Amino acid sequence: MPTVTASSLLGREVVDRSGERVGAVHDIVVRRRDDGGYEMAGFVVGRSALAGRFGYGATLAPPTPLHGLLAWLRRHERYLPWEDVADIGEEVIRASVASADLTPAWRAEPR
Repeated sequence: MPTVTASSLLGREVVDRSGERVGAVHDIVVRRRDDGGYEMAGFVVGRSALAGRFGYGATLAPPTPLHGLLAWLRRHERYLPWEDVADIGEEVIRASVASADLTPAWRAEPR
């Protein structure tokens, strides 16, 4: 399997199992393994990444006046777990699940 870099995945289109467009990859979620290494956990996908580019995601809460606005900006964001990735093609990432089955946001997984 050829080496794939994170930067080559960002912006790549994501489709669900029926070929329906889910959005583009806006962020890559990794988790630390017990041995100190890292592994891919999944992708944050959606129409826009503006709120995420401000740094506000599942682990960083926005200031109270901006909470509603940033939540609205992230309303189309979905989390595609690594185990639900069927194929990473040259231009498209295919999910093995329907877009309706993707959760609205990722959360840090308890260890």
